[in-house]
Amino acid sequence: MRRGVAVALALCAFTSRADAQAVPRNLLVRVQTAIEGAPLGYSVVALPALGIERFTGANGAVAVAVPTAGPQRLVVKRLGFTPKDTVIMVGDAPSQVVTVRLARVSFRLDPVRVVGWPPCRRPGLRDATREVRGIVDQLRQNAERYRLLTRTYPFLYYMEREFGRREMDGSYVAESRSVVPVSATPGWTYRPGTLVAREPGTTEWLMRIPSIGDLAEQSFVDNHCFHVAGLEEKSGAQLLRIDIVAATRLRGVDVNVAVWLDPTDFQLRHATYTLTKAPPQVRGLLYSSSTARYRELLPFVPVLEVLVAENTVHQDRARTETRVLIERQTLQSMQYTSARPDSLVRDSLPAGAAAR
Repeated sequence: MRRGVAVALALCAFTSRADAQAVPRNLLVRVQTAIEGAPLGYSVVALPALGIERFTGANGAVAVAVPTAGPQRLVVKRLGFTPKDTVIMVGDAPSQVVTVRLARVSFRLDPVRVVGWPPCRRPGLRDATREVRGIVDQLRQNAERYRLLTRTYPFLYYMEREFGRREMDGSYVAESRSVVPVSATPGWTYRPGTLVAREPGTTEWLMRIPSIGDLAEQSFVDNHCFHVAGLEEKSGAQLLRIDIVAATRLRGVDVNVAVWLDPTDFQLRHATYTLTKAPPQVRGLLYSSSTARYRELLPFVPVLEVLVAENTVHQDRARTETRVLIERQTLQSMQYTSARPDSLVRDSLPAGAAAR
């Protein structure tokens, strides 16, 4: 009888410990600047082993539920700061506060001196200097933040879409205009050899332009060379230019990219996407380039504001003359399809426009 009672008590004790471990711990992560201790709002906090990735609030803090006590890898990032990748110990207490302090990044930025770059024979960042890696990491953070935004708060762009052409005298003629919804999460993700594809159910060919999120894809990084060109005046501001060159080993059509970041906070401001060669599937196309301008939705999260695509094509069957076809997309408004951010920058949309 005594032995049976002892076994029962032992089982109860084991069950209690198991139940205690199953109770989620509330982990509050505070992100601050390393020197001032000021809160870093809208930082990205991730617990990779648990598949958790969140924005902090404007106060630099976010609460996450951790299922069990023990060590957890914690990754914290914020544009303009050096990321922190560390391991924390989650205790048995029902709540715990962890403060992470990030140091500001500092790079030597010189004026642009190089216009052309050598062929990209060794793509990726294996041979990159520490400075190049750091600046490219800031570029990728722009892309990662955009991807997190679209996963957390899915939305549609409502774009005014205008088609036109440039005449021989340089004048522009608009041919049609409409407002169309565009998903912020396109169904295509960058992979080499997929930029030109047939539109499903038709004989038409599509030319795909990478989105912001594609710049963070490992497949994109592994197939391009990155060059920090330096500071360059663009749109009346001194911006940091990064040139991205497609690898020579890529046989299909790919894309070369130039991006411009704000050197004060490393936010993405502009980008130009140029096809490496004319796709043979698209008859008459000689050259294709798209320029994009970005703005904030949440602080330090870039979204597309204006996209202008220019395609140079043969104008006649004899292929003796060319013309430039232009497609311009301008952000008009946005519509969230599920949750909506609690706080938005007031001027995150064009004047007179509002999120629907």
